[in-house]
Amino acid sequence: MVTKKFLAYDLGTTSTKAVLISNDIEFLDSSVMDYRTIFPKAGYAEHNPEDWWHTLVSTTQELMKKTATDPSEINAITFSSQMQGCLPVDKDGTPLMNCMIWLDGRGAEMMSKLWPWPRVMGYNPYRLFRKFLKITGGSPGLAGKDIIPKILWLQKNNPDLLQRTFKFLDVKDYVIYLLTGVMATSTDLAYIWWLMDSRKQEGKPRNEWSRSLCKTFKIDMEKLPELRKPTDIIGSLSEKAALELGLVKGIPVVNGAGDMTTAAIGSGAVLDGELHCQIGTSGWVAGHVSERKVDISHYTGCTGSAFADQFYLVTGHQEIAGSALEWVKNNILYFKEELQSQEKKDVYEIFDELVSDCPPGGKAAGGTNLLFMPWLYGERCPLDDDHVRGGLINLSLDHDRRHLLRAVFEGVAFNARWALHTVEKLYSSVEWLSIIGGGAKSEVWCQIYADILNRKIKRVKNPQEAGALGSALIAKMALGEIQSLDEIKQCCHYDKEFTPNPEYRELYDNLFKEFKNLYKQNKKWFKRMNSK
Repeated sequence: MVTKKFLAYDLGTTSTKAVLISNDIEFLDSSVMDYRTIFPKAGYAEHNPEDWWHTLVSTTQELMKKTATDPSEINAITFSSQMQGCLPVDKDGTPLMNCMIWLDGRGAEMMSKLWPWPRVMGYNPYRLFRKFLKITGGSPGLAGKDIIPKILWLQKNNPDLLQRTFKFLDVKDYVIYLLTGVMATSTDLAYIWWLMDSRKQEGKPRNEWSRSLCKTFKIDMEKLPELRKPTDIIGSLSEKAALELGLVKGIPVVNGAGDMTTAAIGSGAVLDGELHCQIGTSGWVAGHVSERKVDISHYTGCTGSAFADQFYLVTGHQEIAGSALEWVKNNILYFKEELQSQEKKDVYEIFDELVSDCPPGGKAAGGTNLLFMPWLYGERCPLDDDHVRGGLINLSLDHDRRHLLRAVFEGVAFNARWALHTVEKLYSSVEWLSIIGGGAKSEVWCQIYADILNRKIKRVKNPQEAGALGSALIAKMALGEIQSLDEIKQCCHYDKEFTPNPEYRELYDNLFKEFKNLYKQNKKWFKRMNSK
């Protein structure tokens, strides 16, 4: 009897990961291959689409080989991917430029066209309320990283390329096109293009491109991809793609969804109002809700979920989480050559030991606390500020690398607490959150999250694979093998719970107030320092 498995791809900011998942949603194995993010100018961030395909082929072949999996065992192919990528392609599906990924802020120069005068807090009230909030439930931010300002940037700076554009595709959409020949996107990705009508209106279709918004910004609707649910089967694997991947022709290719959407499924927090938090390259607090709400000033609101007709996904997304630790590792504390001489398997084990050896608040011998501001690339939630930047505050000669590392762990958690409070004000408070992402492998960091957020934290088993597990669950829904939310929860398992330590409550509450004050008191300074 052939054992059926799912082949789930995670198309991330720094790498492609191919994951093999059993039919009962157990992680089996994975293969990862990095690619480069290109920063051609200040504020630009691009991927070469050829890198996605090259790494997809390589990771697939490696995974199939090392697990001795027969191609006939693959039940379906599914996806989780980074979101808000903008890749113009021609009629033959050939990319016309590198993909402007979610970090790309070149559209910031188009804010006057996106938000004409008069403005309140940077937004045009009429356009905000009568156009975006009414139709989409959200809006582009002020940082210029959304799809609309990217297309507006092309209108101004490269009209010839725009004329040759047949479709705009997001990251996974392009890869699915290479697999099936179909150009389509998922409704959750389209939601945060802020061009889709997501209203629940009796007797009217939902989740369709808005003719009104496209007209406002002179965007040709024909250049937008077909809208499909995350749980739709887009097509079957073509013979050409199967030969390159080492698979068999005809495998169902499921649409899948963006990383936040699939992670929300894999987190196990799938009932109305349940929340989870993520420590990945970026971070967020998110959960499924039945009512669409938004907090524009804190860049928090609803996006699409995998349950396209039932739930929205409220999300407070943050630019930097685990990548703050990567930055410290790569640029300040350690180099590979030094690590090779240490009797440790993993640099992150060293980090955990150093952080554990440091008092909460990064308090040095002289009694001074150390705070880290994790806004290394601007911030979305809760600041919506492209000018803000990170920093270590209150450094003294008594601080060493232990304090620095603990400040990074805590700074990311303070930022997550701010996002959590923003989400809870929109809906209701929660007693617990599940936690996912590569950073959640650190029990030290999970405990710091529990202490700073003052909530019980439930860690998902294999937390770094939550997105892939979520996309596999979406595939099972697509194949009709899962019918209810309860069945999804039964497939998600937690391996450890972390309870807040009451001893640190007063300290962390006070430091959180000062963390917020740091931004509020320096907001204008950041703008002066970082305006073009």
